[in-house]
Amino acid sequence: MPKSEVRGCYDNRRKLKFLKELAISSHVANSAKAAGVAVSTVYSWRERDPEFFRQWMRSLAAGYELLEMDMLDRARNGVERPVFHEGEQIAMVRHYNDGVGVKLLLAHKQMVALARAIEEDINPEQVRLDLDRKLGDMRMKLLRRRAMAEGEGKQSTSDNDE
Repeated sequence: MPKSEVRGCYDNRRKLKFLKELAISSHVANSAKAAGVAVSTVYSWRERDPEFFRQWMRSLAAGYELLEMDMLDRARNGVERPVFHEGEQIAMVRHYNDGVGVKLLLAHKQMVALARAIEEDINPEQVRLDLDRKLGDMRMKLLRRRAMAEGEGKQSTSDNDE
């Protein structure tokens, strides 16, 4: 087996190790270290190999999904924290970070709405038509009210002239 093929197999194993670590940690330097390569090497692979770049992005996405699930778990279940008094631990208290939960909800608001629309078989074009119709109805009501208000104003002026 030629030397370049041996090196290619070795690089493929290191690339796979790097990608697995990246999916777990979302940390390039730590993943490169775990794979036994320099950070500059993985960036070189990413620049020169489009398939490796796609796998890199998939691994990062998977890593961020894991991180998000960890954050969601903390937001839902809280984190145990020790309580100290005069230097001694006297209790454990569950701490909740509602801010993280709110940020996660906001990040997924559109996705949840889309999932519900798919589940309920909602047609986006039909929604748009319904909204246009409702806005048209509201516009007509507003125009009628303005016309009535203007008519009352003219009527009261003419009443005073008689």
